[in-house]
Amino acid sequence: MVVTQRWAWLASGILVVAGVVYAAGDESTATDGRHHQQTALMLAKRASTQKVVDGLVSKNFDEIRRGAAELVRICNATEWAARGDQVYAHHRTELRRQAQKLVKMADEQNLDGAAFTYMHSLTTCISCHEYCRDVLKIADQRPGTGKIVPIPVTDDEIVMPIDRTARR
Repeated sequence: MVVTQRWAWLASGILVVAGVVYAAGDESTATDGRHHQQTALMLAKRASTQKVVDGLVSKNFDEIRRGAAELVRICNATEWAARGDQVYAHHRTELRRQAQKLVKMADEQNLDGAAFTYMHSLTTCISCHEYCRDVLKIADQRPGTGKIVPIPVTDDEIVMPIDRTARR
């Protein structure tokens, strides 16, 4: 019964994340190559985590390991740099650590440990996206610009940038 409840919670968490991703829909596409790289990395991370989920629900430790190993490689990608933001860097480091732990859990064939670690990594993803969403905002809302800048800290900073990124 406890195992069934645990899998029900896992499935519920997956459905919530899928709903959030679906609800987010298509955002305006920026012409910046870096934005396209970020998008590709995010899609790759999502595909990797889907492999982990598939492995968890089918008790396929090879699939869990494959997905986790891909996630480790993505976390080590230089294109996914923290760019000086300590909180973002923490989330990146934590996701890498959780992906490495998932590899270990798969090697040890520890399904409960892998499920718990996956849920922790999912929480890390949600926290990172929450941080980016709450700390960053769309400053230039003209169609096609897609520039994201930090939220102003003082009233003096509440100026909509035209061609440059405002920094705190």
